[in-house]
Amino acid sequence: MPIETVAFLALLILTLIRLPSAIREPYSRLTWIATITGLAAIFMVGVAVPLAIVDGWLGGTNVANLLQNILATAAFWFVMQAALTLDGSRFNPRSLWELPVMFLSFTIPFLLIADRGSTTDGFIKETADHLGLWAYASIYMGCVVLIMTRMLRGIRGRRPRPYILIRIGAWAIIGASLLEIVYLTLRVAGLGRTPTVEAVGNLFTIPFYGGIVLVCVGIIAFAIARAGRRSMNAALGRLLTTANVGRGMLLTPIPDEDPIHETYRLAVRLTDIANSQELTKRERNLLRAATAMLDRQMRAPAVVRMSSAAGRVTAP
Repeated sequence: MPIETVAFLALLILTLIRLPSAIREPYSRLTWIATITGLAAIFMVGVAVPLAIVDGWLGGTNVANLLQNILATAAFWFVMQAALTLDGSRFNPRSLWELPVMFLSFTIPFLLIADRGSTTDGFIKETADHLGLWAYASIYMGCVVLIMTRMLRGIRGRRPRPYILIRIGAWAIIGASLLEIVYLTLRVAGLGRTPTVEAVGNLFTIPFYGGIVLVCVGIIAFAIARAGRRSMNAALGRLLTTANVGRGMLLTPIPDEDPIHETYRLAVRLTDIANSQELTKRERNLLRAATAMLDRQMRAPAVVRMSSAAGRVTAP
């Protein structure tokens, strides 16, 4: 199966998986936007519908290649933003101005290419001897390198394992993009399509699309882990509610409260009880489990602490 098809299927799966959470949770929408724009970009390659038909819709002068790169740039940019906000950081909508600037930076050189020829899946290689094509494709690849570099800098030092896949994928995309710029430079310098030059050009496809697949797998791993945490938090919340109600506490549900915040609030309530009454063994184990879960998920130091040795609960 071609690597482009693998990338298309990975994005399709991720788009479908993330759709419910994108509807339900605002922080998931960046990933969903990234995957659906990436899906549209690879669609323009001709994976699902033949390229001749797709480009024919746009006039049959390889405009599909430009549209593919515009969509891909948007996808990479939203992937970067999604990766940077996986730790709970907020997305700043004001940064959206970067996208039209990037689009214009390589769209203008594309429009200045005098003869783009008729539809072909080898548009870049067949036209690479022209300076306008070199400017267009090199600037696009430069935008991809810039986006992936910013993403790597932004997630530097983060420990969860899915970041490893995202990092490897990003480095693969950067490497492929730089190789493509080298290839384009060799062609515009007049070295022609010699076996050596073409060997450099052929190194692009697998690491580029393979990197996309790895980044998608990393984000899917985060989605699965987050869903597991939500399920665990919801289960702990139900048990803590039962424990609090059993101790005579009056609980008022908060509409649309996130499960982690509900677990935190209920654990604090049970901690307050523990400061004046002896907890049962089951309640101590429950509170210990909630504390361990909160310590792994909350960025700020957890308020609830338990001494595992003595079984005592303290709230600083």
